[in-house]
Parts: sequence; structure tokens; C-alpha cells
Amino acid sequence: MRKLLCLMKLLLIGHLVSVSPLVMGDATTLSWQDLLPELDDSLNLDDGISWGERVRIDLNEEDVRIPGFMVPLEYKEREVVTRFLLVPYFGACIHEPPPPPNQTIYAVFEPGYELEEIWQPVWIEGKISVSRVEEDLATASYSVSATTIEPYD
Repeated sequence: MRKLLCLMKLLLIGHLVSVSPLVMGDATTLSWQDLLPELDDSLNLDDGISWGERVRIDLNEEDVRIPGFMVPLEYKEREVVTRFLLVPYFGACIHEPPPPPNQTIYAVFEPGYELEEIWQPVWIEGKISVSRVEEDLATASYSVSATTIEPYD
């Protein structure tokens, strides 16, 4: 039942973000689909690069805001997360196989974020870069130096 509620919440997040591509301050609100390159005639799919490894170079160094679930990698103190993977659905990397690299974001938030419940979605905001980071739990094709983290309400 808990998984179903989390899945429903994630679908709602995806819907809200995809329906309203807002600009909050200088940060552009992204959906997870926005991290995928446009599938058009200019994309060479015979180059040996898997779809899960393809990224959007044009997002590099942009200020973005994106919702997701935190997979903690490093704690500053008990339950204060400073390094984490942001993933599009609850349970990714922990209970299920990780999402592809272009659907995983490595993030650093130096002040730390007190994560009360791991299944609670959050908004992160910061500068995104296209950079591959390999962690034990998953590989990320994007990194964000987070300036703001807040609960997704």
C-alpha cells in the first residue's frame, strides 16, 4: 500500500511539473523527461551510446529546479544529508534497480538537509552540470550543486 501511495505521489509530481514548466526566480523547473535529449532526425541512434546514457548538453550550467526522491550517500550528522542521488521514484537504488544514468542526479548540499522520511519527495534547486558520477548505488549523468532543498507539498 505504501509503495502504491508513493507511486501515486510521484505520478502527480510528474504531471504537475510537465503541465506547468514554470520559471521560479532564475531557475527553470524541469521534469524528468526534460533530462532526455529530443528524439528527432538529428539524433544518431547508431553511434553505440545507449538511450540511458544520452544527455542534454544544453542544460549544462543552467539553474534548475526539479522534484524527486533523495537516496542519501553521506550524512553530516544523524539524518542530515550532504551528498545524495536524486531519483524520479521512491525505492530507486535501494529496493529496485537504479534508474538509467540520465535519470539520476548526483547532488551536493553543503549545509545539509534534515531528511525525516526517506519516502518524502523534495524539490532541489541549483546549478546543473552534465558530468558522470559513479557511486556504489548508481551512476548519474547529471550533477547539481544544490542551493535550496524543500519538501514537495
